[in-house]
Amino acid sequence: MFKSLDGKFYIFLLLFFMNLAFLAYAILNLSISYYEAKLFYYDHNLISLLMKISCKFLTQSDFGVKFPFLFLHFINSILMYKISKFILKRREDRLVCVFIYMFLPGVMSSAIVANMAGITIFFTLLFIYLFETKKYYLSIFILFITVFIDKTFTILFIGVFFYSIYNSKRELAFISFILLVMSFLFYGFETSGKPKSYFLDTLGVYAAVFSPFIFLFFVYVMYRIWVKDSKNLIWFISISSFCISLLLSLRQKILLDEFLPFCVISIPLLVKTFYSSYRIRLPKFRIKYKILAIFLISSLLINSILISFNSKLYKFFKNNPQNHFAYKFDIAKDLADKLKSLNINSLIVLDDELALRLKFYGIEGGGNYILSEDKIYKPKFKITINKGEIQIANFYIL
Repeated sequence: MFKSLDGKFYIFLLLFFMNLAFLAYAILNLSISYYEAKLFYYDHNLISLLMKISCKFLTQSDFGVKFPFLFLHFINSILMYKISKFILKRREDRLVCVFIYMFLPGVMSSAIVANMAGITIFFTLLFIYLFETKKYYLSIFILFITVFIDKTFTILFIGVFFYSIYNSKRELAFISFILLVMSFLFYGFETSGKPKSYFLDTLGVYAAVFSPFIFLFFVYVMYRIWVKDSKNLIWFISISSFCISLLLSLRQKILLDEFLPFCVISIPLLVKTFYSSYRIRLPKFRIKYKILAIFLISSLLINSILISFNSKLYKFFKNNPQNHFAYKFDIAKDLADKLKSLNINSLIVLDDELALRLKFYGIEGGGNYILSEDKIYKPKFKITINKGEIQIANFYIL
């Protein structure tokens, strides 16, 4: 389609800024969730620290609290490009790899919500990059400090351990095993609860994170490499995460946030497999691959639009807006703005979770007013929250 690589690069830059625009729009049109507010006010971990530092410099706002994760998203994209050089020889292929990574629904979501995913991806990619560039001691140092960051990195240690055993790297195998033991000692291993299968639910979440068709291709590539292709560090990390999550889901509900970051880093392997199959064929036999590529890219762009402009989907949830996937990220900011327009800066909120979210926007607890979602006869004020023409919530003030 483009005769020069430069032309493709400019198209990539356009898509890069499109991704930034989508994410910025989404951040500015979402409210802080209860989970994020709890992180901000009560937790003492790396996520909450990043949120507080960012708000200190960028003001306490939606953009301020989520900027670190947006920034990490683009740092991770650069690292993904750097790492893909060890797998994809053509610059064109590496640009495609980064584009797919940036527009994955799960990756985009991690950029607009305060969570551990972006941090996990960053340290994992940084470790892989240092390891592949022969900076062995630095890579081990990164591996070492991750054990003190979060239990999520247990999966990384497992993947590195299997890679080391497979390639007879005894020193790395010993180090990764020690870190794995330390991780279990620090954080434990959750197996409580009534045994119940969540296998299909887990597959559904994977499909949502990758987008359904890319997830199917991910499974195919993981299996293909297992049975016939060469196995690198990325594959061992991704396959370890994927298989362990599926095995655990047969017994219990798992936190997929602890597994998904290690799977999305496999994009260079997917791109390599696709182009390997594409280029060994004569031009007249490549048509189905071109159609597949166009279809997959289109599905990514559509998913990106749905994530960024999710409020438009409320028309399909007129009767039950609570079923909208972004509902828990809505309402609070709009409600706070309407309360301030009524000159109400403090009130008693019967919903503790909503109260904490409103606090982030400057609405304190206490005062002479009471806020309730339950319908009240002759309230002092009634506040309606709309998304476009769709009414999604009503609040009553006594």
